[in-house]
Amino acid sequence: MKSSTPLCCLALVPVFLSSPSLLAQRRPSDTFVAIPGKRAFSGFVTARPIQAAESVVRGYSERKFRQLRVEAARAMTGFGIRRSNPEVDEYVIPVPAGQTEEAVAGRLMETGAFSYVEPDWLVYPVSCTDDPLIGNQWHHRADRLDSCGAWAVTTGSPSVVVAICDTGIRTTHADLQLHRQEGYHVPSRLWESEGGAILDIQGHGTLCTGSAAANGNNGLGLSGIGWNLGHRMLRVTDSSDGIASLSDLTLAARVAADAGDKVVSVSYSGVNNASVFSTGTYVRSKGALLIWAAGNENANLTGNREDDVIVVGATDSNDARAYFSNYGGLVDLVAPGVSVATTSNGGDAKYSAVSGTSFSAPIVAGLCGLIWSRNPDLTPVEVERILRTTSEDLGAAGVDSVFGYGRVDAAAALAATPEPGLDTVPPAVPTGLVAVAGDAEVRLSWDPSPEIDLAGYSVWRSMDAVHYEELTPDLVTSPAFVDAGLENGLTYHYAVRAEDLSGHESVDAGLVTATPVAPPPVTDLLVDGFDAGVFGNGWRRQNTYTLVSAAALYEGTHGLRLQRSTWAERVVSTVGYENIIVSYARRTIGLGSSQWLFVEWWDGSRWTTIESVRSNVYNRVTFALPAEAANRSAFKLRFRLNGRNTTHQANLDSVVMTGTRQGVLGVATRR
Repeated sequence: MKSSTPLCCLALVPVFLSSPSLLAQRRPSDTFVAIPGKRAFSGFVTARPIQAAESVVRGYSERKFRQLRVEAARAMTGFGIRRSNPEVDEYVIPVPAGQTEEAVAGRLMETGAFSYVEPDWLVYPVSCTDDPLIGNQWHHRADRLDSCGAWAVTTGSPSVVVAICDTGIRTTHADLQLHRQEGYHVPSRLWESEGGAILDIQGHGTLCTGSAAANGNNGLGLSGIGWNLGHRMLRVTDSSDGIASLSDLTLAARVAADAGDKVVSVSYSGVNNASVFSTGTYVRSKGALLIWAAGNENANLTGNREDDVIVVGATDSNDARAYFSNYGGLVDLVAPGVSVATTSNGGDAKYSAVSGTSFSAPIVAGLCGLIWSRNPDLTPVEVERILRTTSEDLGAAGVDSVFGYGRVDAAAALAATPEPGLDTVPPAVPTGLVAVAGDAEVRLSWDPSPEIDLAGYSVWRSMDAVHYEELTPDLVTSPAFVDAGLENGLTYHYAVRAEDLSGHESVDAGLVTATPVAPPPVTDLLVDGFDAGVFGNGWRRQNTYTLVSAAALYEGTHGLRLQRSTWAERVVSTVGYENIIVSYARRTIGLGSSQWLFVEWWDGSRWTTIESVRSNVYNRVTFALPAEAANRSAFKLRFRLNGRNTTHQANLDSVVMTGTRQGVLGVATRR
């Protein structure tokens, strides 16, 4: 049935395009290919006439645009129209007998009047692979990796290669035949075609390869997470026990990156070595990612996960940390690693269920390969961000020292992966914006954006909350900014926007205001160097074993000396002051294990110890007292010694106590 809508008057539905190069990406491929079990020709094509925004990108005039719309209507009328979809400005057109979808699409596209023409494919219900042992692979379940959900988006591209740096591969295994790339023998530095040995010398490498890329949907065995990816073995050892040097492992990773492999997986110990992270940086410079197993010692791997290596721990079928898996600040993510069914070196159709972070790492590597298959334009940083932001948060809320960012979720990761060149969605609004006023400056901070293709943030400032100027001609990449050189006493208004790599900006984050203030003046409440040479100046003492002596000086001419058991105290009013700071120089002489110099303060009802010390070196020390020391008329400072004879001494000098006026500090605001 033909549409009742006149074709010359079709409603214009804008398509938001960021660059002319995007237009070519929306053209049909040179050859439409049916895929058995995935898609088949229906005898119809779907066509969309040129859109207004697209015409602007091409540089067409309004007159030219209208002419093309008329041409599109005329061309489609020549074929007849089965159905129109006015909400998206699409038309379903039959393919005449004896012609092909490709031919019809070509004729229409040649007019220049269409955004795209593509087959109205017959597509199949999403199902998992037909591999008979996939039921034994619990990690593919919908409540864990949800691999079938991921495979509904992509099963992987053979041109995206996962490199396995390990003990070799069983080249004749029935489930590892497809898309195997030429191997490399690290000990001899020879490629397979040059005679380099790649057969599995220990068995570990075949297990790891299957976890990442065992061939799927072939009616055999089981499926790797990236079952249609390319895979390459870089054999790192000639030892039957599989032991390899760290330098050979890192060399293998660099060789793989140099060969153009997108993901490198290493399932060996040794991740917490500097050379591993240097190699991770090199691999990223090649546009690839290095994945490394966390290890199986149940150990805490301290470190900074903000590095260039993705370190992977293991979980069990209950989403708990595997009892053997290492954990800690170095671990980025976790993945299934207990009873993982995979290909075995025991025979060409043999499989094993194995445990270890050795198998968690290639699972994550295979998932990275799927993400890159979906969008080969992504950077390593963007792929890692997708993994992090879509992982299932386990354990304590947020990033933690047990699960890192969480257990990877294949379906969620693929759902969050944008098609190449089709990102038309602006980033989310930055949250948690805080402004803290200081002396002639305002410090801004906000929560990191989860945008996978984040380019950075722009910061804007206004004096009237209406007219804003940008402070960041170059985007800032961390969620913080310092606006310095401001005038104290004036109020400034700020906004922050996120921007993605396509140039889309978020709306402004909730606006914040701040008023820089000069730091409150510090007032000396007590200054005494005891240089008068006599005891006094407001000090009280318990007995004459407290005295002023030239032998006790730290600087100047005299200091205060305590001998035997005695004390000296001074009343100091802190009324109207806060941020009370006490500093002094002190040294003890001849004190035994039970003798101490005690420094204390009195709040009107009890003494609180600032420090108890024995030190035969004269040092100046400074202490910030708690808030309870502020605003007290009966404040006292006391030095007390519990010696037994005159050889037990404490010398004190250069006593200073300061405070700042109450109620004059800046405040932070948050929206």
